[in-house]
Amino acid sequence: MTLLPASVPHPAPLWTRLIAPPPGTSWSGIAFALRTTAASLIALYIAFLINLDSPKWAAMTVWIVAQANRGMTVSKARYRVLGTFAGTGMAVTLTALFAQAPELLLGALAVWVGLCTGVATALRNFRAYGAVLAGYTAAIITLDAAAAPSQIFDIAEARLIYILLGIGVEAVLSAILAPSRPLDDIRSSLDAYIRQAAGLCARALGGEAAATPALHRLFAKALALDTTAEYAAAESSAARGALGHVRAAASATLAQLAAAHSLRDHLARQSGGNALLAEAAGVLQAVAHGNIAERAKVAALRGRIGTAFTCTDGPWQEERLFLVDRLDALLAALETALTRRALLDGPEPPPSRLDFAFHIDRTAALHNAIRAIAAMLLASAAWILTAAPTGSGFVTIVGVVCALFATRDNPTTAGLGFLKGTAWAFAASAICNFALLPMISDFPLLAVVIGLFMVPAGIAMRHPRTAAPAASFAIFFWDLVGPTNQARPDAASFFNGGMTLLAGIACGTLAFALLFPPNARSMRQRLHRAIRHDLAMIGATPGNWTPAAWFSRSADRLGRQLAAEKLLPAELMDRDMAGMLAALTIGAAAMDLDRLAQSDRAIARPVRAVLRRLAASDPPALAKTARQAAAHLMRRARQADGQASRGLCRGAVLTQEIAREATVQADFLGE
Repeated sequence: MTLLPASVPHPAPLWTRLIAPPPGTSWSGIAFALRTTAASLIALYIAFLINLDSPKWAAMTVWIVAQANRGMTVSKARYRVLGTFAGTGMAVTLTALFAQAPELLLGALAVWVGLCTGVATALRNFRAYGAVLAGYTAAIITLDAAAAPSQIFDIAEARLIYILLGIGVEAVLSAILAPSRPLDDIRSSLDAYIRQAAGLCARALGGEAAATPALHRLFAKALALDTTAEYAAAESSAARGALGHVRAAASATLAQLAAAHSLRDHLARQSGGNALLAEAAGVLQAVAHGNIAERAKVAALRGRIGTAFTCTDGPWQEERLFLVDRLDALLAALETALTRRALLDGPEPPPSRLDFAFHIDRTAALHNAIRAIAAMLLASAAWILTAAPTGSGFVTIVGVVCALFATRDNPTTAGLGFLKGTAWAFAASAICNFALLPMISDFPLLAVVIGLFMVPAGIAMRHPRTAAPAASFAIFFWDLVGPTNQARPDAASFFNGGMTLLAGIACGTLAFALLFPPNARSMRQRLHRAIRHDLAMIGATPGNWTPAAWFSRSADRLGRQLAAEKLLPAELMDRDMAGMLAALTIGAAAMDLDRLAQSDRAIARPVRAVLRRLAASDPPALAKTARQAAAHLMRRARQADGQASRGLCRGAVLTQEIAREATVQADFLGE
């Protein structure tokens, strides 16, 4: 008998190989491509039946709103409808006001596109897309009607019909062919997040320094979890009611991660084990391995920790109290997360509402608005000076690109990917228009030919590396082929339109490189200023903040910082992330101190002194005042007993933590 060498893998069973998708693809991606291609062809056919002037817009809309799951599609479609209505209304208004003054019309249109682009920068997810769409829809309709202003209502009405038709067909086919279970999606996503956080916290309690990069990524992942829940809520009332529970669980998990970070740094300075610490690590490991019904064990362990939270004399008193307090905070957050997760069981979870807060970069919004205005004005000037017959299309595309990619982390790269996909669409549509379609006289053959191009594009859209070029290919292939009930386009108009499209995308992309180009260091400085400002506001008005708002906004900023990781030196990134986590810890401790002060007047005076120093943005003075407050509260705790002693001890631990972080990260906090 001949044995295969150990290094040679055994071939997969024949049946497994037969049902496997082609290399580089997945069955879900193939299903998406087939479903979206079918939806676009159905929308096109309906547009033919009702004899619309530009049926291609119905098919293009299908590809624009198509997403990986039904919740994303519904959410994007909703904001596309809202953005289209807003843009249509503005187009009609601008045309009515400035139809006889083209220069004023173009100037007002540029301002509107810039305003929408700036607003989109301050929004998230498909809300930002809706704002962008309101801008460039106005540009498309206004410039389409530039030669015949009296037809603005007909053009606007047709645009709305195309959009609604495409969205409707895509929604129906998604509901039939891609049914989803949004509440199950929320449960599985939240379970995965809680398990990952528990596993990382268990590693941190073991003093594992390698857990730090994963900790940073998990902070940012809380926002991805919130996005997933939002998309699920778009298609289900039950999921919508569960959104508050998901956010509460995510916020509690962020607090858990912050406590684990503080504990890991504390344990790195200590030696020896701790029985409570080992037991907590065991519970966390059980949760990490999928046992999310550990609330009873967590509650029992917290009870034992409570008995250990007493103030006695001794050289290690402060260190012991810090460990016990942070361990209790970690387990309290875990208990909250597990409790909220348990509420999601059942077909109709009790409704809950909780809002997250997000970082708003006002400087970036202003830059994006100015860039869009300037690019559109320059494109308009080129159109007026050259009197090019395709000038209106050039101005439109410049505005679309400047608005569409302004909110991307790297708009120049996104624009180049868009340009690449459009170039492929131009080549493919040329083959269709002049080699294949002239031989076709009925819709079934037209559908087959177009499907040969659109199915591969749909598959490529589901692959992260090719998603952006494939999306632009899918959209502009329809635009350039432009099937209608009338005659095919002649070669001159086709190539003029294609060159105008490519030139507009290239110029829009160039605007990102020349006007306020991406600057990772400048973005980093703005993030840090925003963090320090919010810390000062917590010190000045702690009652106006909630842990959910502080943790979610901090997680958003950590995510933005991580997005710039490749553009900044690794040493600088590590230092920045440590400073941001220190600010997060100080802010959370300040809010806890404020709540303690409201319930116990005995600690109000030293706590108010610490908060005033925090509001003054003076890290050395903050550290000094916090140390003095910690010593004062510790002395008072030794003289008290029962619950009063515990509150004083906790206040001492929190002020000592603020003092430690303000000392270690004084450079970051005082820049």
